[in-house]
Amino acid sequence: MIKGLLTSIVLIGLRAGMLLGLVSDEPVSTTEEYVNLAIAQVDKYVNVRKEPNTDCEIVGRMYNGSVAQILATAGEDSDWLQVVSGNVEGYIKEEYFICGEEALQVIDEYVTRYVLVEADRLNVRKEPDVQSKKISYLNHDEKVKLLEDCGDWCKVLYADEKEGYVSAEYVMIVEEYVYAKSIEEERAEQKAREEALARQKALEAEKQQSAEQNEEPKAEPNTEYATNDELRQNIVDYAMQYLGNVYINGGKSLETGTDCSGFTCFIYRDFGYSLSRTPSGQYSSDGRNIDYADAKPGDILCYSSNGTSCTHVALYIGNGEIIHAANSRKGVIIGKAEYSPIIAVKNIID
Repeated sequence: MIKGLLTSIVLIGLRAGMLLGLVSDEPVSTTEEYVNLAIAQVDKYVNVRKEPNTDCEIVGRMYNGSVAQILATAGEDSDWLQVVSGNVEGYIKEEYFICGEEALQVIDEYVTRYVLVEADRLNVRKEPDVQSKKISYLNHDEKVKLLEDCGDWCKVLYADEKEGYVSAEYVMIVEEYVYAKSIEEERAEQKAREEALARQKALEAEKQQSAEQNEEPKAEPNTEYATNDELRQNIVDYAMQYLGNVYINGGKSLETGTDCSGFTCFIYRDFGYSLSRTPSGQYSSDGRNIDYADAKPGDILCYSSNGTSCTHVALYIGNGEIIHAANSRKGVIIGKAEYSPIIAVKNIID
């Protein structure tokens, strides 16, 4: 069985007793704070029942490591616990839990910690030092996994499972626990999985159809033009026929698939221009820099995912739009030119 999704966020300074609503206005000892804490210890899951017996209705399931608040004991031998966990309230045999002080000793094993960015934009650095190299950035309200709390710095796992450091001054550390799932929640998740599978199959069929269509010969580039504006439009028209093609990292063909810089490089190659094969090369060596306000169809827009170097390029088609080999999931698409910060506009033609 799949473990329950993490469904609750609380400040790291709040411990499990507070999480479960066990804190009152009166001072309490650590033991009192955790006396009603329970953690499920099962191979896969245990059923939560409406009444304290195995013959009654199942109202939910608690997965291994999910956290609950004990409301009361029940059953003839007081061997059932009435619990509340997430949106589920019901009864489970006591034997499936560790409770109280024992649960307190292991609670940290059942919590995942994240940092929540409070700044508008926060640099991710290679080392925990303001002088260290910036390797990426996080946006406001973005949440990434915390690997280590280093005091003034937090070591985090950000995009593509990469590690880096962010200043603790600009983040909030939060905790997420696993809770029980109600039967209704599980049915909704199963329905969502089935719908996602259906969408995936439809997408694969669409890609297959697109691939079959792309087997048809493409129009040759129109290299006859009277003005540079006509040439620019010819370049855009030529690029548009590859809309929907697949993205292949390092790919060597417009027909069978290529990446972002291959797309712009090969488009221009077919019109007699020699461009660098990499985003950084097109950014640093090709054409001349102009302002975005002066961009025309056929110009190359340069983007950065790490704030320091060019990591993506696209062909401007006018009216604030681009055509580009976006990624392996989307392929060649049309999008908004300002979907991401533009670090340069390269005029290749004039």
